[in-house]
Amino acid sequence: MSDLSVELAGLRLKNPIICGAGEVTRTSAQLRAAVDAGAAAVVAKSANESEAARAQLAAAEYVTLDADWRPAGDPSTPGASLMNRSGLEPTPFPEWLALLADADAYAARGDAYVIASLIVADLEQAVDMAAQVEGAGIRCLELNLGAPHGGEAEPGAIETVREAERAAEVVARVRRAVGLPLLVKLTADGVDVLATAAAALDAGADALVIGGRPLGFLPDPATRRPVLGTYAAIGGGWALPLTLRWIAKARGRLGPDAPLVATNGVRSGADVIRCLLAGARAAQAYTVVHHGGPPALASLVAELTEAAEAEGLDRLADLVGVAADHTLTYAEAAATKGGA
Repeated sequence: MSDLSVELAGLRLKNPIICGAGEVTRTSAQLRAAVDAGAAAVVAKSANESEAARAQLAAAEYVTLDADWRPAGDPSTPGASLMNRSGLEPTPFPEWLALLADADAYAARGDAYVIASLIVADLEQAVDMAAQVEGAGIRCLELNLGAPHGGEAEPGAIETVREAERAAEVVARVRRAVGLPLLVKLTADGVDVLATAAAALDAGADALVIGGRPLGFLPDPATRRPVLGTYAAIGGGWALPLTLRWIAKARGRLGPDAPLVATNGVRSGADVIRCLLAGARAAQAYTVVHHGGPPALASLVAELTEAAEAEGLDRLADLVGVAADHTLTYAEAAATKGGA
């Protein structure tokens, strides 16, 4: 039987599948169900101290779009995308910590993790909240610096970090406050991804999650109004090549030991393998879980297991970076074909 385990941020994950944060990872029942489905880790719905960010969740709205950008009744429609507007966890922070600590203790019994997620509003508050996460006994923290809604939320509610210097400052402050494994999630939307990634890693990140969903804009020809009435985050299988370009580039910039996690576009076990080949050690999936619930996670694990065994792989981790390390420059590609 193939060994599906990978090493990430000083943790041994039983497989490279991480359920990303969102509305389906809020409650104890949801978190436990994701663990029971076989995910190696589950990221809880993100939180911070901002009342405006919490209130924004009450106005959350999602629409599944088909390949022609029309609302799709069936989320399994080929080429479907998910477009949404969302906010942060409204549960009072002490209650949220208690819920996550209990869920992480449950996950530990299944050789898995429940990961707390914080988004910065006020940095001093974020540092204090990170320390409280560790104090509650939660074993891993994701610091989300790439939340797509930051530019549209009420000022001061959600910070989307776009500059390397700011990423270094925020990560360093949180790193000094906690000793637990720290994942840092970065946006790839309109930023110098490699500079931000290098800065976050140098400042103390144990792993980098790249690259999140960008904000988009989509008019509805029937109503002549924006879909959802606003700008909104957009993701789908079409995004996987975009995500994996940055994963491969980050591996090239940061080296083969770079602790990378791919996110945005993962739909299948084959996609998880694509993430590893590009240089990621794990893959976060959310949209398929939003649509399909915990059975979608179970399918990812089953597909990954079947693919690994069909290929006769002893260790899935041996695939990390194989494709990225064989990437040619355009000049090299031309030379191999006898071009100028």
